[in-house]
Amino acid sequence: MIFLVESLYRLSGLLNRIALRIAAFCILGMLAVMMLQVVARYVFVSPPFWTEELARWLMVWGGLLGASAAFRFHADPAMVEAPASSLVRQRAQAVARFVASWLFFVPVLWYCWPFVERQLPRMSEGLEVSTAWMVTALPVAIVLILLHGLAGLGALVSPWVLSQEIAHGKDADEPPLES
Repeated sequence: MIFLVESLYRLSGLLNRIALRIAAFCILGMLAVMMLQVVARYVFVSPPFWTEELARWLMVWGGLLGASAAFRFHADPAMVEAPASSLVRQRAQAVARFVASWLFFVPVLWYCWPFVERQLPRMSEGLEVSTAWMVTALPVAIVLILLHGLAGLGALVSPWVLSQEIAHGKDADEPPLES
């Protein structure tokens, strides 16, 4: 049982690292496309027609994948932070994060699929690809968040998962570096 819980937590970490890299690529790509648009508009007075749409798509993907990573690292907004010294409170927080995320995101995920299906025949004007590619970012991010919540629930049975969750909580509570 503990092996399965820890394996799920490691899988969650691996998918989180992949999502973070893709999110960073999307944000950097968005910045590059926006710079291209600005230079083309003010220097060449002829911006490409597809830059604004591509920047928007990259922003959506980067933002939603970043939100799933924020959930994994406990960097999402929280109403109550359990002290790291209280194991009972840490376990209760893991259960609360799991229950709250599943109560909110499962119904949203349920209605995402018809939304994605409705987007399949629609084509974007600038990129001339199906808009389903953009709206698929939402169910992908939700599935990642649900997986992270389920993996965090492993803190109930695995001391290693509990220590990892406590470490994420402490990292999220630390103030930013001062210069």
